[in-house]
Amino acid sequence: MGKHTLSGPAKWLAGIALTVSLSAQAADVNLDQIAVVVNQDVILMSDVRQAMRRMQVSEGKNSKTDTLAQRAMDGLILDSLQLQAAKRAGIKLDDTNIDEAVASVAQRNRLSVDGFKKVLQREGIDFNGFRDNLSNQLLINELKRQQSSRSNQISEQEISDLIASESEQITKGKSYHIQDLLIPTPANINVASFNAARRNADQLRKMAITSKDFMKTSFANNQATDLGWKSSDQLSFAYLKELTDLEVGQVSDVVHDARGFHVLKIVEQRGGSEVKASQVRVRHILIADTAPDAQAKAESIRQQLQQGGDFATLAKVNSADTGSAKNGGDLGWSDSKRYVASFAKAVETLPLNTLSPLVRTQFGYHIIEVMERNEIDASRQALETQARKIILSKKQEQDYDAWVQGLRNDAFIEYRQKP
Repeated sequence: MGKHTLSGPAKWLAGIALTVSLSAQAADVNLDQIAVVVNQDVILMSDVRQAMRRMQVSEGKNSKTDTLAQRAMDGLILDSLQLQAAKRAGIKLDDTNIDEAVASVAQRNRLSVDGFKKVLQREGIDFNGFRDNLSNQLLINELKRQQSSRSNQISEQEISDLIASESEQITKGKSYHIQDLLIPTPANINVASFNAARRNADQLRKMAITSKDFMKTSFANNQATDLGWKSSDQLSFAYLKELTDLEVGQVSDVVHDARGFHVLKIVEQRGGSEVKASQVRVRHILIADTAPDAQAKAESIRQQLQQGGDFATLAKVNSADTGSAKNGGDLGWSDSKRYVASFAKAVETLPLNTLSPLVRTQFGYHIIEVMERNEIDASRQALETQARKIILSKKQEQDYDAWVQGLRNDAFIEYRQKP
C-alpha cells in the first residue's frame, strides 16, 4: 500500500460520511443506466453501486445485502431532494470554500493536498469526483443549518423533564440535609381517602412555603421529620427528581412514594460538582452617539454626579437606555459577561460605588456604577443551559428529518430500475 495510507482507506471512506454519489469513480461505466428520476434530476445505477459499496464498508459483515440497494436508492433520493432545495434557496459555494474543506479533510488524515490526491488515486477514486461530492455535502449541511435554525422554541417543562430524567447522574456525589413533611397513605387506602390525602398535601405545601418554621407547619395531622444528612445514593428516585429542581432553602412540589405524600425542604447541601458564577448589580447612564455633542454631554453629567447629583434622577432625565432609565439606570443583577466587551471590562474592574470614566461602546457613552457583587451557585443554570442545547439539537434534527420527508412526499419519483 505504501507509506501514506489513510489508516485503512476503506474505513476512512466510511467515516467521512459522504452520502452523495461518487459518480466520477472509475468502473461502472457500463452500468450508467438511469435508476431513479427525482423531479428534474436522475440517479444512475453507478451512483447506486457506489453508495452500496460505501454502506458495505461502513456496516461490514452486518450489512443486509437484500435491502442494500433499496437503502442506497433511498439515501440518494433524499440527497438529491436536499440539493434541489439548496439550489432553490440560493445556497452557493465558491471554490475557496471547497478548497478549504478538501484541505481540512487532508489535514485530518495527516496529508498534504497533493499527498491526499495520490492516496485517492491509489484507491481508484477520482479526485474531481471526490471534490464534487464534498461540495454537495457542504451544500446539504448549510441547508440543514438554515432550516434547523427555525426550530428554537423550547419550553421550561422540556428542560425540567430532561434534567429530572438524569437526576441520579446529576446528584451523584452530593449530600443533602433534608426536612420532610409527610401525609401518610396506608397500603390499603381507598381511592377517596387517597385523593383527600393528595389535596391535604397540596394545602400543606402552600402553608410550608410561607411558614417561618418549616418543621412546625401542620395540616391534617402530618408528620414532620428532620432526616439529617443523606447522600444521593440513599435517596429514592422520587426524591432525587425533586432535589435537582431545588436550591437551598426552597420547598419542593408534592412528592409521592410508597409511604405517602411528602413536602421536602433542603436545609443544606454539599459535595458534587458545583459551578460558581459572579454576578453584579450595575446602574448606568447612556448618552447615545446620535445626541448633539454626545461626549461633552456625558462629561457634563459625570461632573454633576461627582458634585453630588442624584444618579437615579439624572438617569431618568438623560439616559438613552429607556428600559433602565425608568429604574434610575439600574440594570439589575446579571453576569458581567452578558455585556459588550468594553462595558463588561469596566464592570469587572470598577470598585463598588465608584463612578467610571466615560465608557465608549457601539451604543454611545456610558457612565457606570457597580452597586453590588455576589457569587452564586450556578449549577442549576449550567444544567439548564446544557439541557437546552441537547433538546434544541434533538428537536432540530427531528424537525429537519420531517421537513426532508415532506420534500419526498411532494416530489416526482420514478424508479426505472428495480432495487
